[in-house]
Amino acid sequence: MDIRRCATPIQLLHTQKPRKAILAIHGYAGYPGEMALPARLLYEQGFDVFAIRLPGHGTFGKDFNTTRKEDWLGAAEKELLRLQELYEEVSLVGHSMGGTISIILCAKYQIATSVLYAPALTIPKLNHTLISCLAFFNVKLPSGWKADSRYQFFDERDSDDDAFLGKEYWSILYMKQLRQLSLLMKEANRVVGDTTTNFLVLTGKEDATIGPLDGKKIVELGKGNNNWIHYEKGTHLIQYDIDDKTRNDAMTATVEWLSV
Repeated sequence: MDIRRCATPIQLLHTQKPRKAILAIHGYAGYPGEMALPARLLYEQGFDVFAIRLPGHGTFGKDFNTTRKEDWLGAAEKELLRLQELYEEVSLVGHSMGGTISIILCAKYQIATSVLYAPALTIPKLNHTLISCLAFFNVKLPSGWKADSRYQFFDERDSDDDAFLGKEYWSILYMKQLRQLSLLMKEANRVVGDTTTNFLVLTGKEDATIGPLDGKKIVELGKGNNNWIHYEKGTHLIQYDIDDKTRNDAMTATVEWLSV
């Protein structure tokens, strides 16, 4: 299966292995390159960083539509367990569905620290009952996606990566896959109160995807020393946001939180 260049997993390793590693997990229909900026900054801070590609992502829509939540969660869990064998400590950085997966893993493995970018506990636009019905028939609908040139990228990529992934993933609503996302969110909501992780949750007022109080919910229900920052100009893509100040502030907060 051909993998787009921007979707190639990222591994940033020091010659002398540090005591701590970072596992970065991208979102639904996303790709590892979305985590390139925090990966680079955390590497420069002294951590080894691994940004994985979740199964079915960064290739073709047909490939994506054959995977399930068990594949996505399982891939992240397998990598976490591998890294825990190699490093004294592993922290998680997750975006959107990657944040959802991070919450589930934090609850299961009692991860010490984690940063969540726009973690998806709720998506108000999703009608979960309707999605479940349409998923049974494997319905696909157009999403109306259009490329937005205001976003800048920090990964290694080919010039047509964004257009290709837009055609294969973001321009189509895969009801079968949205149901899998819905099930992951249900699980994360169930276990978030069991977490002892110190979460930093970063969300944006201009985010049209997740629920506006998802960050507040994690901070209040989680049992760790948690913090929630809500950026006035932040969108759903905080780690490479349109607004320079939002993006830079979020990256500074990420590095500081994980460096303690």
